Amino acid sequence: MQGLDDQLRDLQQSNGLAMAAVVGTDGLVIDASAEPGIDAESICSVAANGMLMMDALSQELNSQPAKIMTLEYEAQTILMAPLDEDTLLVLLAGAGTNLGRLRILMRRSITELSKGLAAI
Repeated sequence: MQGLDDQLRDLQQSNGLAMAAVVGTDGLVIDASAEPGIDAESICSVAANGMLMMDALSQELNSQPAKIMTLEYEAQTILMAPLDEDTLLVLLAGAGTNLGRLRILMRRSITELSKGLAAI
């Protein structure tokens, strides 16, 4: 089985993503693969706040935890999904990315990355 770093690199490179990362609830990057010029640590530290927001919203809605959060900007799209209670998968894609395909990719990646995370 591939390690978490190899899994993220494969995910990022084979799908044309600008970044694929796993971040803890404390905002620290556990592992990341990103194109040159992408500051994964800064993006992930802010993304950890997104996980807190997802949890707070699910409590207000009396709902199960959120599965995926999508943020669309003019030139980028960020998807975030909890891997477990303490970690978050963050994908950064460029403009024009097919969101349906990106969501499917996110769902498929969660299981494998969770296994890779458990191995460390």
